Amino acid sequence: MYSSTSETPAITPRQTMRGHAKWVTGAAHLPGGRRIITCSMDGSLRLWDLKSGTQIGEDWRDENDPVRSMALSPNGEIVASGCHDGTVKLWDIETKKVISKWRGHGNVVRALCWSADGERVASGSEDGTARVWDVKTGQNILTLTTGHTWVWAVMYSPDSSKLA
Repeated sequence: MYSSTSETPAITPRQTMRGHAKWVTGAAHLPGGRRIITCSMDGSLRLWDLKSGTQIGEDWRDENDPVRSMALSPNGEIVASGCHDGTVKLWDIETKKVISKWRGHGNVVRALCWSADGERVASGSEDGTARVWDVKTGQNILTLTTGHTWVWAVMYSPDSSKLA
Protein backbone atom coordinates (compact mmCIF):
# COMPACT_ATOMS: atom_id res chain seq x y z
CA MET A 1 0.00 0.00 0.00
CA TYR A 2 1.34 3.44 -0.91
CA SER A 3 0.22 6.88 0.16
CA SER A 4 -1.17 9.21 -2.48
CA THR A 5 1.49 11.88 -1.87
CA SER A 6 4.69 9.85 -2.22
CA GLU A 7 6.26 6.59 -3.22
CA THR A 8 6.83 5.71 0.43
CA PRO A 9 4.69 2.82 1.63
CA ALA A 10 1.88 3.96 3.90
CA ILE A 11 1.96 2.65 7.44
CA THR A 12 -1.10 0.76 8.52
CA PRO A 13 -1.76 -0.32 12.11
CA ARG A 14 -1.48 -4.05 12.84
CA GLN A 15 -2.89 -3.87 16.36
CA THR A 16 -4.66 -1.42 18.61
CA MET A 17 -3.81 -1.95 22.24
CA ARG A 18 -6.38 -0.69 24.71
CA GLY A 19 -5.94 -0.36 28.44
CA HIS A 20 -4.19 2.84 29.50
CA ALA A 21 -6.60 5.36 31.01
CA LYS A 22 -4.51 8.41 29.99
CA TRP A 23 -1.92 9.39 27.37
CA VAL A 24 0.70 6.86 26.37
CA THR A 25 4.04 8.65 26.74
CA GLY A 26 6.50 5.96 25.69
CA ALA A 27 6.97 2.54 24.12
CA ALA A 28 9.81 0.06 23.73
CA HIS A 29 10.14 -3.16 21.74
CA LEU A 30 11.55 -6.08 23.73
CA PRO A 31 14.13 -8.44 22.22
CA GLY A 32 12.53 -11.17 20.14
CA GLY A 33 10.05 -8.83 18.45
CA ARG A 34 6.97 -10.32 20.14
CA ARG A 35 6.32 -7.91 23.02
CA ILE A 36 6.36 -4.18 23.78
CA ILE A 37 6.20 -2.15 26.97
CA THR A 38 4.27 1.12 27.17
CA CYS A 39 4.13 3.81 29.83
CA SER A 40 1.42 6.33 30.52
CA MET A 41 0.24 9.37 32.38
CA ASP A 42 -2.09 6.97 34.24
CA GLY A 43 0.96 5.92 36.30
CA SER A 44 1.40 2.47 34.79
CA LEU A 45 3.70 0.48 32.58
CA ARG A 46 2.11 -2.34 30.60
CA LEU A 47 3.46 -5.34 28.73
CA TRP A 48 1.74 -6.24 25.44
CA ASP A 49 1.71 -9.19 23.07
CA LEU A 50 2.18 -7.82 19.55
CA LYS A 51 0.48 -10.72 17.75
CA SER A 52 -2.77 -10.65 19.73
CA GLY A 53 -2.68 -7.03 20.87
CA THR A 54 -3.53 -8.10 24.41
CA GLN A 55 -1.99 -6.99 27.67
CA ILE A 56 0.22 -9.58 29.37
CA GLY A 57 -0.47 -9.72 33.09
CA GLU A 58 -1.41 -6.83 35.33
CA ASP A 59 -0.30 -3.19 35.13
CA TRP A 60 3.11 -2.41 36.60
CA ARG A 61 2.68 0.25 39.26
CA ASP A 62 4.74 1.88 41.96
CA GLU A 63 2.66 4.63 43.49
CA ASN A 64 0.44 6.36 40.95
CA ASP A 65 2.76 9.07 39.72
CA PRO A 66 2.40 9.70 35.97
CA VAL A 67 5.15 8.06 33.91
CA ARG A 68 6.49 10.57 31.38
CA SER A 69 9.36 8.70 29.69
CA MET A 70 11.05 5.33 29.43
CA ALA A 71 14.07 3.60 27.92
CA LEU A 72 14.98 -0.07 27.57
CA SER A 73 18.41 -1.28 28.71
CA PRO A 74 20.79 -2.56 26.01
CA ASN A 75 20.39 -6.15 27.28
CA GLY A 76 16.59 -5.84 27.23
CA GLU A 77 16.21 -6.88 30.87
CA ILE A 78 15.54 -3.54 32.60
CA VAL A 79 13.41 -0.54 31.72
CA ALA A 80 14.09 2.92 33.15
CA SER A 81 11.06 5.16 33.69
CA GLY A 82 10.95 8.90 34.29
CA CYS A 83 8.22 10.17 36.57
CA HIS A 84 6.23 13.33 37.07
CA ASP A 85 7.73 13.78 40.56
CA GLY A 86 11.32 13.84 39.22
CA THR A 87 12.13 10.23 40.12
CA VAL A 88 13.88 7.76 37.81
CA LYS A 89 12.89 4.14 38.43
CA LEU A 90 14.44 0.93 37.17
CA TRP A 91 12.07 -1.99 36.56
CA ASP A 92 13.00 -5.65 36.20
CA ILE A 93 11.12 -6.87 33.13
CA GLU A 94 10.73 -10.45 34.35
CA THR A 95 9.47 -9.64 37.87
CA LYS A 96 7.69 -6.42 36.82
CA LYS A 97 8.95 -4.78 40.02
CA VAL A 98 10.92 -1.62 40.77
CA ILE A 99 14.52 -2.56 41.59
CA SER A 100 15.89 0.95 42.11
CA LYS A 101 14.65 4.55 42.58
CA TRP A 102 16.83 7.58 41.96
CA ARG A 103 15.92 11.02 43.23
CA GLY A 104 17.64 14.23 42.24
CA HIS A 105 15.56 16.03 39.65
CA GLY A 106 13.29 18.79 40.89
CA ASN A 107 10.63 18.29 38.24
CA VAL A 108 9.27 15.92 35.55
CA VAL A 109 11.78 13.52 33.95
CA ARG A 110 11.12 13.94 30.22
CA ALA A 111 13.97 11.96 28.67
CA LEU A 112 16.05 8.85 29.36
CA CYS A 113 18.86 7.07 27.54
CA TRP A 114 21.11 4.12 28.45
CA SER A 115 24.81 4.00 27.68
CA ALA A 116 25.76 1.24 25.23
CA ASP A 117 27.34 -0.87 27.98
CA GLY A 118 24.29 -0.52 30.25
CA GLU A 119 26.34 0.95 33.10
CA ARG A 120 24.89 4.47 32.96
CA VAL A 121 21.50 6.11 32.45
CA ALA A 122 21.17 9.75 31.39
CA SER A 123 18.02 11.66 32.34
CA GLY A 124 16.66 15.04 31.27
CA SER A 125 14.14 17.05 33.26
CA GLU A 126 11.88 20.05 33.34
CA ASP A 127 14.19 21.36 36.08
CA GLY A 128 16.65 22.31 33.31
CA THR A 129 19.23 19.64 34.17
CA ALA A 130 20.56 16.49 32.59
CA ARG A 131 21.93 13.89 34.99
CA VAL A 132 24.03 10.78 34.58
CA TRP A 133 23.37 7.89 36.96
CA ASP A 134 25.53 4.87 37.80
CA VAL A 135 23.24 1.85 37.40
CA LYS A 136 25.02 -0.37 39.94
CA THR A 137 25.20 2.18 42.75
CA GLY A 138 22.26 4.42 41.88
CA GLN A 139 24.49 7.45 42.41
CA ASN A 140 24.11 10.65 40.41
CA ILE A 141 27.64 10.96 39.00
CA LEU A 142 27.16 14.04 36.83
CA THR A 143 24.70 16.94 36.77
CA LEU A 144 24.63 19.31 33.82
CA THR A 145 22.82 22.61 34.30
CA THR A 146 21.80 23.49 30.77
CA GLY A 147 20.58 27.05 31.14
CA HIS A 148 17.28 25.98 29.57
CA THR A 149 13.96 25.64 31.34
CA TRP A 150 13.40 22.03 30.20
CA VAL A 151 15.52 19.19 28.87
CA TRP A 152 13.40 17.23 26.39
CA ALA A 153 16.03 14.84 25.04
CA VAL A 154 19.23 13.11 26.09
CA MET A 155 21.21 10.75 23.86
CA TYR A 156 24.52 8.93 24.17
CA SER A 157 26.81 8.60 21.18
CA PRO A 158 27.15 5.00 19.90
CA ASP A 159 30.37 4.50 21.90
CA SER A 160 28.93 6.32 24.98
CA SER A 161 31.83 8.80 25.01
CA LYS A 162 29.55 11.79 24.44
CA LEU A 163 26.15 12.90 25.69
CA ALA A 164 23.87 15.23 23.73
